[in-house]
Amino acid sequence: MSDTATAAATGDIDGRTTGRPRTISALIVHPGGSEQTALRTVLDAGERVRVLGLARDGREAVRLAHRLRPTVTLLDDRVTTPEGTDLVRALARRSRVIVLTGSTDRPTITAMLCRPIRGCLVYGQFEPADVLGAVRAVASGLGWLSPVAVAAASWSLRNPSNAGAAR
Repeated sequence: MSDTATAAATGDIDGRTTGRPRTISALIVHPGGSEQTALRTVLDAGERVRVLGLARDGREAVRLAHRLRPTVTLLDDRVTTPEGTDLVRALARRSRVIVLTGSTDRPTITAMLCRPIRGCLVYGQFEPADVLGAVRAVASGLGWLSPVAVAAASWSLRNPSNAGAAR
């Protein structure tokens, strides 16, 4: 583990060691109530993770992120946003964003990875433990990608002239 990740995990962010792991706060932004509940259940089962709030739309998500300042935000890419709002950018100003998506096509995922997100979980390609792992990794300053997102990222690195077309 890097020095930064170790410091983040032990609460030594500002040079003071607390001697115990810090709690990771999370905001869940998903349009479906049952999916919100499932994600909350997964996160609540993890040690050192506390869900601060739930939002179903972009306006509510930005309001909660501003007020609660969660460490990590789980954002479903189907969440509606007010006209002219760049939801990912607005949330990324207050929190580290992990996008949840059903998209598996390379151009869509490559475009997502060009946004200020720290992780990308593709539905059908992760287990509940992966959600918890992603939240912990992103909270400590690392990233987390589902296998199809890794493939899209490596493709765009090998083909930089084509990656721009995906934006």
